Amino acid sequence: MIVGLVGGSLRDHAVGSERLGVGMTKLTDVPIPFDTALQLEAGDRIDPFSLPDQDGFTFQSLSDTVAGLPMLLVFECSRGEADPDFERDLSDLRDQLDPGLTDDVVILAITRRTEGENGHLRDRLGLSIHFLSDLQGLLFRACGLEPAPSGCGVVALVLDQQARVCGIMGGRGGYIRQALDLLKATADEQEHDRLRAHAPVIVVKRVLTPEDCARLIQIWHQPVPVWTTDGLVCDGHEAEPGDFKVQGEEPYKVLQYVVRDPQIQRYLDAKIIRRIKPEVEKAFQTGFSKREEYRIAAYGPGDYLAPHRDNPTAKTRHRRFTVSVTLNAEEFEGGALQFREYGGQEYLVETGCAIIWSCSLLHEVRPVTAGRRFILGTHFFGD
Repeated sequence: MIVGLVGGSLRDHAVGSERLGVGMTKLTDVPIPFDTALQLEAGDRIDPFSLPDQDGFTFQSLSDTVAGLPMLLVFECSRGEADPDFERDLSDLRDQLDPGLTDDVVILAITRRTEGENGHLRDRLGLSIHFLSDLQGLLFRACGLEPAPSGCGVVALVLDQQARVCGIMGGRGGYIRQALDLLKATADEQEHDRLRAHAPVIVVKRVLTPEDCARLIQIWHQPVPVWTTDGLVCDGHEAEPGDFKVQGEEPYKVLQYVVRDPQIQRYLDAKIIRRIKPEVEKAFQTGFSKREEYRIAAYGPGDYLAPHRDNPTAKTRHRRFTVSVTLNAEEFEGGALQFREYGGQEYLVETGCAIIWSCSLLHEVRPVTAGRRFILGTHFFGD
C-alpha cells in the first residue's frame, strides 16, 4: 500500500513575481529558472508524507506522536535490492546511536523495497527504527533524490522540529557520525523556557544562508541615491527607477536599501516565499499573494524604531504580515525586536532566521548599542 505525499514537491513551491505598481509585487506560480535559489538546501521544508512501514502500518509525518520532533531520513538511493553501502551505513547507525537520543528524535530508513523486504532487513540489522517503503519514489522526488546524486548510493537528511532541512550528507562512509551529531544538536536547540506572555509571532530558522546574508549586506553598501522619509512617505519610490536608499528621521532612525534589481528579487522570492508561506498558512490559516519591495535595513549605534504598527494609514492598510530576516546576529548588541502589548520579551534570532508577525501588532526595535544591525524585510498582503 502506498499512501503518498500530502502536497507537492519542493519544486511546486517555487514562485515568480510580477510588478503591480510602485513598491508592490504580485507573487505568482510561474516557475523561475531552477538556479541556486531553487536547489534543495538547508532551510527548505519537506512536505508532510505518509508511507507504509516494515509491518504494513502507515507512518504519517504529521501524526501527533512524531510531529515537532527532529528527524533523520536515511535514503537508499541505489535501485539495487541489496546495496552494501546502505546496509553498512545502517550498521554504523546502529553501533553509534545513543539510546537516550531516540526518545527525542525520529529516525527513518527509506527504501524502494517492499514492506516484507524492509522487515527482513530491519531484523537482520537489529535496528528498532522505522523502515519505510517508497516503491513509487514519491518521497525521493520530494527530497530532490530522483534521480539520485551521482556516485551517492546513500543520502541522509536531518530535519528540524518544523520539518526543515538542517543538513544534507552522504557519500562513502563517515557521515553517519556527522548526521547523528547534527540530529542531537538540533534536538538540544529546543528551548524549554517558561513564558508568562508571548506575542503571536512565527520564528522560522534557516530562511537564508549565511552566504545570502553576507551578500545582501554587501549590496547595502553599494552607492545609490538617498532619500529621506518621516516613516510614512518617501518620494523616492516614484522618482527612482532603480535601487535607492531611504533615511528615516526621528523616531524611525534606520537607513534602508530598497531592492529593485529583478535578479535579486527573483532569487529572494524563490527562497523566502517557499519557506515562509507554508508556516504562515499553518499558523494563521490564511496566506498572501503579493509583497512590497524588499528592503535591507541598517541600524547603527543609537538607531532604533519607535513603537508603531505597520498598517495604520489608508496607504498601508493593505499590509497583512511583516517579515524580518536577521543578516548578522553576531555583529551587533542591542537592537532587539519587542512587542510590548505582550510583555517585555526581546526577540533576537540567529543569522538567516526570520520573524513574521501581523502588521496590526505594536512593535519596536530597541536602540543598537554596538556594531550595526542588518535585516532584510518586506510586507506581505493580498488573498
